[in-house]
Amino acid sequence: MSGLRVPGGLSDITPCWLTRALNAGRISGGPSVTGYSAEPLAEGRGFMNQLFRLGLHFDSGPAGLPRTVIAKLPSADPLLRTVSDRLGQNRRELRFYRELADSPDMLTPRVYHSGMDPGAGTTALLLEDMSSARQGDSVAGCTLEEARRCIGQLAGFHASWWDSPLLEGLDWMPLREADAGAFEHIYPGAWAALIEKAGGGMPPSLRVLGDHLIPEVRGIKTRLTRPPRTVVHGDYRLDNCFFPTGADSRQVVVIDWEFCTRGRGAYDVAAFISDAFPSRKRREMEMGLLREYHSVLEERGVRGYTFEECLYDYRLSMLEVFVFWIVTGGYCSYECERAAAYLRNTLERLDAAVADLVGLASKPGDVQPVLELIGRS
Repeated sequence: MSGLRVPGGLSDITPCWLTRALNAGRISGGPSVTGYSAEPLAEGRGFMNQLFRLGLHFDSGPAGLPRTVIAKLPSADPLLRTVSDRLGQNRRELRFYRELADSPDMLTPRVYHSGMDPGAGTTALLLEDMSSARQGDSVAGCTLEEARRCIGQLAGFHASWWDSPLLEGLDWMPLREADAGAFEHIYPGAWAALIEKAGGGMPPSLRVLGDHLIPEVRGIKTRLTRPPRTVVHGDYRLDNCFFPTGADSRQVVVIDWEFCTRGRGAYDVAAFISDAFPSRKRREMEMGLLREYHSVLEERGVRGYTFEECLYDYRLSMLEVFVFWIVTGGYCSYECERAAAYLRNTLERLDAAVADLVGLASKPGDVQPVLELIGRS
């Protein structure tokens, strides 16, 4: 937006800035924001950014403008900001909302403003407040029916982009393998930090795997980048899903697109299922959900992608989910009760999922099955 600076933090968001941001594009001037209240959000949920619910006060009736909005700003933590800038995640999300957020196959919040300062690397989003919908809870988990809704909608979205020639035009959205160098650079320090924060909650077999996985990061990402490709959310978990009520109750509104990539869609399925269920429940449900995902792809016209290939991608994606957690979660804070529970659950569930799907259950501490899955032995 020409002439409107990008705020560096909440203190830079003034009533005047909000007035200009919300009224941009109107033929005639709209109401002015005279003040606002700010409520920090996402304690224990949104680790990588600052999120605030802004309650807006106007000098007259809002005339179609929202009374509350969600302001999303980059993290104020220097380490998290370094990781974010290296991955370019906030710029990705801004471009997603500007260019792809009107998909009928994937509901997203309305965007009232998106701004980016290329020089400073800062971004700012004003998004629809989804408080009228029920937010998913990665700690509490979900029902099978809720999981089917999330997976079914995801499959429809993936199918709409499946091997599309339009993917080549999304040069701002990296191929999954393009992140390999950044992940390899961040991994050692983030892994050491995560080990320290997890303490006794780090499963021994996951600790061994994490110590040996860095040479395999590029190979995992390369295999998950091979065609057929689609648009991948990158962090498809319950905390990022909202379940509306009323007329749209069958659809799910999905937020947090800063890790979107182009690659194999089964990664999103693995991220969701490993996050949503305790290990025993996952074992009971995952193959049925994966088959449902594959069936929707076929119903939507995807051909030449067998269930066996989908299952391989799903298995390999569990390793990539672990790598993602190390790199993006290593420097996050887990001090509040909810965040600590989330970290504990995630490590336990990933440990079991990797053991079950990669073949480590019978060989704890042996990374040979990992090499075999990647195709290095």
